[in-house]
Amino acid sequence: MIIVFRWKYFLETMFLKKLYLSDKEKIFFLSLSKKRKREFLGVRYAFKYIGMKMNIFYNEKSKPFLFSEKKHISISHSFERIAIAISSYQIGIDIEKLRKNKKIVKIKKKFVRDDESVFIHPNYEEDYLHIIWGIKESLYKLEGGIFYSFLNHYKVSPFCIKKDSFVSCWIIKNSYSKRFFAFYRKIEEYYLVYVIDNK
Repeated sequence: MIIVFRWKYFLETMFLKKLYLSDKEKIFFLSLSKKRKREFLGVRYAFKYIGMKMNIFYNEKSKPFLFSEKKHISISHSFERIAIAISSYQIGIDIEKLRKNKKIVKIKKKFVRDDESVFIHPNYEEDYLHIIWGIKESLYKLEGGIFYSFLNHYKVSPFCIKKDSFVSCWIIKNSYSKRFFAFYRKIEEYYLVYVIDNK
C-alpha cells in the first residue's frame, strides 16, 4: 500500500490535539527538531485520516518499523507531501519535489555514476536526476541505511522517462550484487519512487 498525503498550513497544536500519543511517543516527540516534529505528526495524522491504527517505532539507525502482522514500512517527506509505503516485503520509498533551482544538478557528481550519466537526456536532466536520486534513496532505505555511498553501493540501469514506469536497479555489496525494480510516478511537481524486495 502506497499513501501520499498532503498537508498545508500545518498547525502542530491542532495535530497534537487530534492524536493520541503514548508517554514514550511524547518523550520521543519532544526530543525531535522542529522539522522532524512536523514529519512525526504528519505521518501519524495521515494514518488517522485513512483510518489505520498502527504504531511506528524506530531502530538505532532511525529506520521505521511496525510490530503488526510482519508488515514493513518506509516513509518519506518533501515540503508539504508525505509518502508512506506499507508492505509484506522490505520496501523503500522516496518523494522529491522537482525544483528548478539547479541544486540537484550541482550535486549530481555525489550520486550519479559515470555509467549512469551517459543515458541522461540533457533536455530532461533534472527529471532524470530526481528519479535516480529517488531510486538510490529508496534502495538505501530498503537496505536499512547500511550502505551509505550512492556512488559505490547503488546502480541504476539505463531508462527513458515515461509517465509511470519501472527501472532496473542494483544494490552492490562487497561479495555480490542484487537486482531490484524501482517504480516511479510523477505527481504534479513531485516524483514518487519506491522499491520492493519481493524475492
